[in-house]
Amino acid sequence: MTPRRQGLKLLAFVVVTSLITGALFVVVGDLRFVSHHTYRALFSSASGLRTGEDVKLSGVVVGKVEDIGFGSADLVEVEFTVDDNVALLRSATAAIKYKNLIGDRYLELTVRADDSGVRPENETIPDSQTHPALDLDALVNGFRPLLQGIDPDETNKLSASLVAVLNGREQSISAIVEQLGSLGNSVADRDAVIGRLIDNLNLVLRTISGREDQFGALVTNLQRLVSGLNSDRDTLTNALVGIDDLSGQTAQVLQENRPSIAADIEQLGRTAGNLNASSETLQLLLTNLPEVYRRGGRASGYGSFVNFFLCGVAIRYPAIGGGHSTTPMFTVPADRCK
Repeated sequence: MTPRRQGLKLLAFVVVTSLITGALFVVVGDLRFVSHHTYRALFSSASGLRTGEDVKLSGVVVGKVEDIGFGSADLVEVEFTVDDNVALLRSATAAIKYKNLIGDRYLELTVRADDSGVRPENETIPDSQTHPALDLDALVNGFRPLLQGIDPDETNKLSASLVAVLNGREQSISAIVEQLGSLGNSVADRDAVIGRLIDNLNLVLRTISGREDQFGALVTNLQRLVSGLNSDRDTLTNALVGIDDLSGQTAQVLQENRPSIAADIEQLGRTAGNLNASSETLQLLLTNLPEVYRRGGRASGYGSFVNFFLCGVAIRYPAIGGGHSTTPMFTVPADRCK
């Protein structure tokens, strides 16, 4: 094989792979190479809509969302493009709709033939002709008490059918009816539980009705309590703030003095052990302590001094050979000392 033939094969391979790569890039990137017109629309809410999302007319993609920003009077301005072969009339409406269950949106245009005329390029569709995306969370949450008794797979099917209907796919109504039928069957299967619930509720209501006065007093006192707490809310708030500060300071003090407190607790245990070991002596001391206080009070009862009378004296001194010796007792021959 000649080098020229090999070069031609290589060139053909590069051209074919380049064309395939370019086609994939165009398809995956959803690129559009047609001329278009630019318009704007005002919405009260554009939650979930992002730049690059599709603009559809009767289910056909005719443009892209280019920009989303704030408009006038708390409105959101959405800038989008439409192919130049699409005539956007002045009566056309724009709505943000759900593309799927994960929350993606797209811009849906509705055009009905009339005599309103074609809307010029760069003109804005007023908010009176736009509709924001439906709050699907609020809608589904309204079914929450009923959905709790349904299998999760059936709930997902019901939600998907709701989204399909809200996107204008009327053929999904039959699926909605089937899911609602399944819902009714699930509720019917639990009629015994619902009956017991109603019976218990009736019993509670009869009990409350029989104690009407007490229940009224309870509600009145509760209202007074709430009113009192409301009137003292500043005091309660300040008290809670003070308690929080005190707790923080106490925790800080305990953290800083933890070693000292641990040592004090250890010494306190030792002290308690010593007192327990000398319990008999301590009991004798506590028993005689009132008499000691009484005698001490009598001795100091004449004024701010202690009154003593010496009846006798003996002197104890160290002996020459060791030990101690005591002199005879010298006494006073007074009547009080006899």
